[in-house]
Amino acid sequence: MRSPKRQGARHLRSVLSMSVMATVVLHSAAAQAHERFVLHRLKAPLQNDFFTRSLIQNPDMSRIGVNVAVVLLAFLVIWMFRFLLQEFAEESILGGFGGAIQRVGHTVACFLTDRPVCDKLFHLVGEWAVIMLLRSPGLVLMYAATTDSLVMPSFPLDPGSATIFKFAQVGVAILILTQTLLPLTGALLLGTWLYLFRWGWYVAMDALPILIVAAVYVSSPWQSHKFNMVQLNAKQMKWVRFLLGLSFFVLGWLKIWNHDLIAGVADNYPSVMQDPLVNFFAIGTDPQYRRECWVVSFGMAEVLSGFLLMIGVFTRLWSLLMLSVMTKLMLIDFGWAEIPHIYLIGALLAVIFSNKLTNELSRFEAGHEEARRRGDTLKRLALMIVPPVVLAILVVFPILELLTHTDRSGL
Repeated sequence: MRSPKRQGARHLRSVLSMSVMATVVLHSAAAQAHERFVLHRLKAPLQNDFFTRSLIQNPDMSRIGVNVAVVLLAFLVIWMFRFLLQEFAEESILGGFGGAIQRVGHTVACFLTDRPVCDKLFHLVGEWAVIMLLRSPGLVLMYAATTDSLVMPSFPLDPGSATIFKFAQVGVAILILTQTLLPLTGALLLGTWLYLFRWGWYVAMDALPILIVAAVYVSSPWQSHKFNMVQLNAKQMKWVRFLLGLSFFVLGWLKIWNHDLIAGVADNYPSVMQDPLVNFFAIGTDPQYRRECWVVSFGMAEVLSGFLLMIGVFTRLWSLLMLSVMTKLMLIDFGWAEIPHIYLIGALLAVIFSNKLTNELSRFEAGHEEARRRGDTLKRLALMIVPPVVLAILVVFPILELLTHTDRSGL
């Protein structure tokens, strides 16, 4: 009898081999250059030298970096103190109220601190969110087939091979909607993502969200059609959280790098510039660089949100914030052209209503708990403050400075 470890290795090898085959098959056809259905032509040119000045020479970009780093630091420090704050709130603030209010307060506190929420409605919505996450890619593929696109409207198909790709997408969509052979489906999605490197790494990075559901599919049983999959295990949820955060993190930096694209979107859809968090990051900057600062602030907002999702800090809170943004973009700002956002909405909902959330700072928390038991107050404070400070600096400034030295002539 084969061990579970050997079976898992065989499962992984089979999925990887199918991914390579899918890439070869997809590479046999051609497609047009990457473009968006959302209008993105600049109505007025940006001051491009703003993006190529070092942080030392650019006080406005430096100010945005400081604003983001301060917010990131605040959330990291609060996270490290979250259990103490929750205990204080429940005992000192809610202690004088009745049992019903205390229970509601405890549920809200658990929700905000990513602890398990013991509520029947929460559990039911979580099951529905998983179903939406697993099925919504099928709807996106169906929509892509009707718009002569590959996976999403951002990637239009070549007319000479469009028919083959459209039928292939419909076939994969049927597998997804019927929950059949999910590992094969995941391999096909992974192969499709690899195929996008044909147009360059930037195009593939734009399609990173594909990997979220691909990771879930490849880790699903081959007889997936026999199971009612309404929950994800802790490992699958960790992959969903990490890849979702990585997608926002990478796309945020790319927005700053390819600044004309996002500025052009804002020129055609001015309502996207009214985001409170983005405008907060631009506080203290020169008004003459309003559009340029908005681009950097918008990108950094995604970087901040993505990083906190990647490491699992206030996961539900930031997923809820990103859910509101995605919904607004789809229903109010861009309309039907961004209907594929329903897939990201499904992923965010699955994270928000999951009781299997983990975080990557648990090692520091374990060290803090050990120091507490030994009565080492200095080490406790160091573990709760030093790592957040170091992370806030390293996440924001090195890459932001590096982007000022990159060549954008080919964009």
